[in-house]
Amino acid sequence: MSNILLTALVASLLFASSAEAQGASDQAFLEFQVERTVRIRQGAKAVYPEKLRSTGIEGEVLVQFVVNEGGVAQMHTFKVLKANDPAFAEAVKKAVSNTSFYPAELDGKKVKQLVQQPYRFQASR
Repeated sequence: MSNILLTALVASLLFASSAEAQGASDQAFLEFQVERTVRIRQGAKAVYPEKLRSTGIEGEVLVQFVVNEGGVAQMHTFKVLKANDPAFAEAVKKAVSNTSFYPAELDGKKVKQLVQQPYRFQASR
């Protein structure tokens, strides 16, 4: 009976330490927490939606997403925080998904960073 309890205790401790280690690697840091912030490696421009451009409607979009250690935006974390038209938000989402980044760094290691990025759509004058 005591062997079973000891085995269960060891297994639960191993599981807990494994979960802690995995949680640390899943952490996304904020801009002020990293030594080197995320930078755009190769950007895709957000395309001004034609129906909004032709009517002269301008837009602002603020989005948030996590860039992983490989410099890829994790689109399952993508959130639109502010947008004056859903078409602008969709154009930004497509641009972010087609952009590659240099990942953030902390203590010489590549880490995930939570990014907030504004976009503006201005009609030609």
